[in-house]
Amino acid sequence: MKSTIYTTVSALALLAATPALADTNTSTVNQTGTNGAATVTQIGSTATSTVNQSGDADEAVVAQSGATGSSSDVEQTGNANHAFVTQNDDGTGTTPTQTSTVSQSGSGNTATVNQDQKTSFDDITTNTSTVDQQGNGNNALVTQQDDDQGSSVLQTSDNNSATVSQGNNGAPEGSAEGTTFNNTSYVTQGGTGSNSATVTQTGEDGLSTVNQSGGSNDAFVNQGGGSFNSSDVEQSTDGNYADVTQTGGSNNSSVTQSSGYSATYGYAAPGDTSGRAEVSQIGFGNTSSVDQSGLMNVADVDQIASSNLSTITQSGEGTYAHVTQSGNGNTSSVDQSGTGDNFDLTFGVVQSGNNNTSDLHQSGTSVFADVTQSGDSNDSDVEQGGSDNLANVLQAGSDNQSTVLQSGAGNTATVNQYSNGNISNVDQSGAGNTATVTQGTGGL
Repeated sequence: MKSTIYTTVSALALLAATPALADTNTSTVNQTGTNGAATVTQIGSTATSTVNQSGDADEAVVAQSGATGSSSDVEQTGNANHAFVTQNDDGTGTTPTQTSTVSQSGSGNTATVNQDQKTSFDDITTNTSTVDQQGNGNNALVTQQDDDQGSSVLQTSDNNSATVSQGNNGAPEGSAEGTTFNNTSYVTQGGTGSNSATVTQTGEDGLSTVNQSGGSNDAFVNQGGGSFNSSDVEQSTDGNYADVTQTGGSNNSSVTQSSGYSATYGYAAPGDTSGRAEVSQIGFGNTSSVDQSGLMNVADVDQIASSNLSTITQSGEGTYAHVTQSGNGNTSSVDQSGTGDNFDLTFGVVQSGNNNTSDLHQSGTSVFADVTQSGDSNDSDVEQGGSDNLANVLQAGSDNQSTVLQSGAGNTATVNQYSNGNISNVDQSGAGNTATVTQGTGGL
């Protein structure tokens, strides 16, 4: 009975693989497991398909069409896996114009790969997809349009989900819609599993890397326009959330989340996170780095203009960092090693002028700092090491320097510099101090 099933399934697969109008297509199906199903449909020419099934109850469906020809390789050694591969080309490029490799050594996995190559840029560019599912119950969906896209999905643990979408066939080279080719995505999901990664690349020469070695992490990367954007998300603990949006050009974002659950500031509800980072880069040449190693920290970065640099390091517990850079050439550094620092959405660093520098260091408990620089070439340095400190710095003029040092308890410092070329130094090491510095007029 088993031999009859193999023969019947193999015969159907080979029959579907040889349509009357096919030209030099090749299909190979090997089934050594039980209850395997393979369906191969080839319409066009010079397509190559290989299906090897040595597990039980595996399913493989391959559909290839086009004049140039694509290559598909499905290897199923686990049980109850499903692989669906669809490849289409418009006749440009060289054979194979698209390559798909699906390897399923775990069980209960599903891999879906859709490749639709259009307008090969230099007649040699190809779309390449690799899906390797070594764990169980994983799902991978890869969609590649246009040309020269590269995607790699590696799932070594269980119940992970990866969705990768690259290119736009409505935007061939030289069209008004822009160019959407030569994007690269790497998704690696291990750890304790149940991770989710969604990557969308519709620009040009984008690079996205998502590495989830913890569990129950969420990562969203959207490179929706422009060119040469780069994003790196590293999640090595459980329950982290990262959201990166890049719509400008030559932006760089790095998010590292190695934080853990916080009994003080964490949440017990399912789906809540240990660390949360949101990065939005709309301008050009911006760089953002977020490193979260503490407990239940939140980072929010908005870079709207060009050539800005933001660095956030959170090793404390329950801290919040919000950086908005809408001017050009600004630099912001936030280092939070305390507890409950700036845990108020109304506080943060705002740089709407140009070429400003802000350094914020918070190592105390429940301290707050609000830095706004709307002028140009200002320098602000705030260091808070005590409890219940509050520092507000507003520099609306240009070429100003402000330093606020707070190491005691209950300190309040407000610095307003409305004119140009001013220098302010505030040092509070005692308790219950209040300092107000205003230099220049025309402010609030």
